[in-house]
Amino acid sequence: MKVLITEPLDFGRENLKLLEEIAEVKKGPFSRPDLLKAVGDVDVLMIRLEHIVNEEVFEKANKLKFILTPTTGLNHIDMDAAGKREVKIISLKGESEFLAGIPSTAEHTWALMLSLLRKIPAAHKHVMQGEWKRDEFKSHNIYHYKLGILGFGRVGKQIAEYAKVFKMPFVFYDTDPNLKDQANAVEDLEQFMEEIDILSIHIPLNLENTQFLNEANLKYLKRTAYIINTSRGEVIDEAILADMLINKKISGLATDVLASELSSKSRSNNPLIKAAQHLDNIIITPHIAGATYESMWRTEEFVITKWMEILQA
Repeated sequence: MKVLITEPLDFGRENLKLLEEIAEVKKGPFSRPDLLKAVGDVDVLMIRLEHIVNEEVFEKANKLKFILTPTTGLNHIDMDAAGKREVKIISLKGESEFLAGIPSTAEHTWALMLSLLRKIPAAHKHVMQGEWKRDEFKSHNIYHYKLGILGFGRVGKQIAEYAKVFKMPFVFYDTDPNLKDQANAVEDLEQFMEEIDILSIHIPLNLENTQFLNEANLKYLKRTAYIINTSRGEVIDEAILADMLINKKISGLATDVLASELSSKSRSNNPLIKAAQHLDNIIITPHIAGATYESMWRTEEFVITKWMEILQA
C-alpha cells in the first residue's frame, strides 16, 4: 500500500511513524505537474489545502481508494468525482466531540478581531514609515461593541465563550431550529444584522450557504460595523463587500479566507485583495486559522487513526 503526503512540512513525527508501519510513504511538496505524475500508483492521498483534488487528479490516480484530509471543509475536493470512483473521504467534518478541543480557528478569529478594531496592522505600518502619531489610532474597548455570531456550531460557541471573558455583549443567528430558544439567539436575520457592531462568520460552506451574505442582507449592517470571516470566502458576495468597504458603508473587514483562494489567477482578480491595496481597514491572512502545530498534529493523528480503524474493520 502506498500513501502520498502532499504537504509534509512539519508533519508530526509520530503520525509519520503510524503511516510507515503499514504503508510505503511518499512525500512532497509537489508542483501541480509533479503531483499529477506522483498520484498514479498511490492508494491513499493525504492532503491539506495546497492542492485542489479535482477530475484532473482523479484521472491520474488510478489506484486511489482513500483521501485523508484533516480539515472540516471539503471544497478543495471534487466530491462528485470522488463518489463516482468510490474514493472514501476521511475528514474532520461532523467530528464535533473531537473538534471541541481544537481552539485554533476561534483563537485566530479573536486575533483578527482585536487587530482590526485596534488598527494594529495600520499602526505598525505607520511606525515603519517613521511616524509616531498615536492619536490617529484611537479605538474603543471591546466591550463597547455588540458581537454577532453567524453560525452557532463548534467555533461559534467557542467565540461566545471568549466574548464572555471580554465582557462583550453578543447575539447569534443560526438556521438550526433547535437553537432558536437558546439565550442570545435572534431568529430574524435582518434584525440580527441591524443590531450588531461586529459580524463574526462561522457557517459551513455548502450549497445553501454559498453567498449566504449578499447585498440583500449586508445592507442592514451599520456603517460602523466590522466583519470577521474565518469560515469560507464563498459564503459572502465579495464584490458587494468590497464595494461596501470602498464606499464606507461598513468600517472594516478581517478575513482568513477568500473565494477560489487556491487559484493565483482568482486571487489576483479578487475584489477584496484589490481593495486592501488601497485601504488600511482590511486585513487578509492566507487561511492560517487552523495552522497551529498542535492542532495540525492532533488532526493528522485523528484522520490517520480513523483510516486505520476502517482498514482493520
